[in-house]
Amino acid sequence: MKIVFYGAGNMASAIFEGLISSSLLNSHDIYLTNRSSENQLQDYQEKLNIRYSYDDIELLTDADYVFLATKPYDFDSLAERIKDKIQPGNHFISIMAGISINQIKTKLQTQNPIARIMPNTNAQVQQSVTGITFSESFDAGHKDELFKILNSFGTALEVEEDKLHQVTAITGSGPAFLYYMYEQYIKAATKMGLDKDHVDAAVRNLIIGTGHMLEASELEIEQLRENITSKGGTTKAGLDALKKYPVEDIFTDCLEQAIKRSKELAD
Repeated sequence: MKIVFYGAGNMASAIFEGLISSSLLNSHDIYLTNRSSENQLQDYQEKLNIRYSYDDIELLTDADYVFLATKPYDFDSLAERIKDKIQPGNHFISIMAGISINQIKTKLQTQNPIARIMPNTNAQVQQSVTGITFSESFDAGHKDELFKILNSFGTALEVEEDKLHQVTAITGSGPAFLYYMYEQYIKAATKMGLDKDHVDAAVRNLIIGTGHMLEASELEIEQLRENITSKGGTTKAGLDALKKYPVEDIFTDCLEQAIKRSKELAD
């Protein structure tokens, strides 16, 4: 199997590094290219033994899956460059936010199968949650093969294309929203008089341990919270303080704005 990445930014690198870590593919089966930063590609070649090229014919010949991982505003120029070099066996996988399957098909001037995916950077540790939607021309065998690729660095969820905006906001951008929340927790904890380095280390382990609890337990998240909230205890006092603020409304606005932006990019 040959996989090509047009673009080697954070999301693309999370995917191909996750693929290599999972041992699903040999690193020699992965080809990279980008607009201009050859130093970046050389670094990946030395670090991961991945191949790279700026020759589109070399890249697309015999490529089974072609990941379109450029910035959305760079796609027009990329499509113009490669549309006459597309091979019949190329299956295109887009991780570009906001650009629809129909737009990709039109700009590439192709009837080749196209899928859109929205992973997150947790792919680097094989824990991505990836939304995926397919064009009608994507056959069942290649769907199964692509699911194996996606599941090698996390879990994959098939949705209708118009629901990919929600997936983009909730899980694609989700790590950044959670990181921001953890940042504020660390800042607040540091004000309690503890050393910042100690707080940072403690909160990192707190997050990891809580994640393991979620993974190990079949209980609802609400029940897990209630299990450690004793009447009259410190946890309840802290939660009562949190409930004075519209926390749900804050997250609702956060997600709605991310969804809105995803839709704007699609226009």
